[in-house]
Amino acid sequence: MSAFDPEAEIEQMGIPIYYLNLQDTIAAWDAEHRKVYCTLGLSSAQRRSALCHELGHITLGHRECMFGGSTPVAAIVQERSAELWAARKLISVVELAIARDSGLPRRTIAQAYGVTERMYHARLLAEEEDERRWLSPLDLYR
Repeated sequence: MSAFDPEAEIEQMGIPIYYLNLQDTIAAWDAEHRKVYCTLGLSSAQRRSALCHELGHITLGHRECMFGGSTPVAAIVQERSAELWAARKLISVVELAIARDSGLPRRTIAQAYGVTERMYHARLLAEEEDERRWLSPLDLYR
């Protein structure tokens, strides 16, 4: 498991994390009040993945996310970008290469890296996005 600790990163930024019984969400970034909310009772992989996702919103400067009044399209774009950002932080390129070569089931890989299966899937998507961007034939001629 990567040593990256999103909970410590958020706290180091001086942003408090409130653990509550949330309804209809696992975690949320309240940009207006500079607070993160996280639901109680999550597994360590769920908490780590959710808090890293919220750290993504903070780092990317998202002010109005899914619950903050943004348009549906803007909310989807922000949610996706925060998820891919988090996936890249939680699973390095080297770890991803090892995971892909292992042939192990996604659940086993996710458990090994201390993330949810959804976050591991997001890392695979992020890698595909990175490969398209960096290996695009058009880039060879620029």
